[in-house]
Amino acid sequence: MIGEEWAIEVEDLTVMYGDRPALWDVDWRVPRGVRMAVVGPNGAGKTTLLRALMGLVRPVSGSITLFGHPPAEVRRRVGYVPQRTAVDWDFPATVLDVVLMGRYAHLGWFRRPGPADRERALEALAQVGMDHLADRQIGELSVGQQQRVFVARALAQDADLYLMDEPFAGVDAVTEQALVAVLQRLQEAGRTVVVVHHDLQTVPAYFDWVTLLNVRCVASGPVAQAFTVENLRRTYQGAVAGLPVALL
Repeated sequence: MIGEEWAIEVEDLTVMYGDRPALWDVDWRVPRGVRMAVVGPNGAGKTTLLRALMGLVRPVSGSITLFGHPPAEVRRRVGYVPQRTAVDWDFPATVLDVVLMGRYAHLGWFRRPGPADRERALEALAQVGMDHLADRQIGELSVGQQQRVFVARALAQDADLYLMDEPFAGVDAVTEQALVAVLQRLQEAGRTVVVVHHDLQTVPAYFDWVTLLNVRCVASGPVAQAFTVENLRRTYQGAVAGLPVALL
């Protein structure tokens, strides 16, 4: 498969922070329509990989294509959910204001959202169970509620590819299950979802594809093939705490 049949194609990608490689010679392909988890130890380059796909960091070498095109040409087709720590939660905006930001990919920066955009934003909030808090200030919400709002912002973009950086981090059980349901619905609609994920126990239940990353790509493929004890030990460089019960 080539071009449009791959949601993401990465070849020989290297990203450096000073003299330290964050990613080294990474070759990686993601088929369209999968739910992909990206797992690995702290400092493995998981966030850097997503940021490189978004054009937020400049690679030293290598190439990236999304749906067969350079990322800059298809940016409106990509929805991005950053880590909570990258967000200024004191910014004076309502929940609905934040979700409407997802519509700017379609509007451009010089057009204001109209009634149809507001309706789509409210629909996205309803998908994550947050439409009843549309007028609340974003900083007043709980961690789980804030995470749902940022997922709704990505949903409002109506993208073909969703990149999410640890959306399950620090959320309550209710929010976690709500987010899992969102991922399932996106896949059923033919969307591609790539999620940086930290809980190895839930990978087989929440995802059908997995990438194991530690600066280099150790393994990538369907969970049944790539998510093995051997690959996990190679990724985490030794004993792995919290191995899924199914692998023991």
